[in-house]
Amino acid sequence: MNIQTYIVDAFTDRAFTGNPAGVCLLEKPISAELMQSIALELNLSETAFLLNLEKHSYSIRFFTPHIEIDFCGHATMASAKIVLDKVALEEVRFTTSQKLHLIGRYADNAIKMVFPMYDTVVYEPEQEVYDALGVGEPITTRLSKDLDMLLIEVLDKRTLLEISPLYEKLIKSSANLKEVVITCKSEDEGFDFYSRCFAPWLGINEDPVTGAAHSVLAKYWSDKLGVSEMSAYQLSKRGGFLKLTILSDMALEVRSNAKIIFEGKLIV
Repeated sequence: MNIQTYIVDAFTDRAFTGNPAGVCLLEKPISAELMQSIALELNLSETAFLLNLEKHSYSIRFFTPHIEIDFCGHATMASAKIVLDKVALEEVRFTTSQKLHLIGRYADNAIKMVFPMYDTVVYEPEQEVYDALGVGEPITTRLSKDLDMLLIEVLDKRTLLEISPLYEKLIKSSANLKEVVITCKSEDEGFDFYSRCFAPWLGINEDPVTGAAHSVLAKYWSDKLGVSEMSAYQLSKRGGFLKLTILSDMALEVRSNAKIIFEGKLIV
């Protein structure tokens, strides 16, 4: 069996930046075990598997090299790039395994998608989490219960850039978390806030650019800044940008881009 396979750098308009995702266009259903093996073989933070349901609609599943996850923003953006460009559709609709519906289309030379948006609650993690991250005095610590994601706001960009987690210690510090996103307000022209995202529990030490994290960050910074439109930049080594618009209490418009860097056939 041959599977049309792509690697796409998401949340960027330049190759070798943003967050690379695998995208596999399936002609027929395959087992979860085979999807997991392919994701491990590609060894990217996430690989998306698409199966056409009807003209504009695809099912989508996301696998890290280690486990299946419910939602991945950058792999969804990468998948939209593939379907819009290679299948030549004006709009694509994805349905996740959790029946989450995601829509993508081109607008003003960017890919525009509607993602879910998640709220957070005040939360105090174990001291071991702070110790593993090297975070001394956070401004705020909150939790997205939907994603098991810890959000920590720190003082400034310099503090954010200096964070160097001890990943094995971080994994052992909490049995309740899947990801930690650390953020700060931007003092630079062009961006409203910055972030970095760490998910060693999922086999991803630092994620280059994280769509799911911005589904949490958007609500947090919208409430804090009193705005509904924001520009964000994730300060990983690869880096990536997102323009965010709050549509409702549960819906977020994300505008960015993606660059196809590899295409071929996977022989299994």
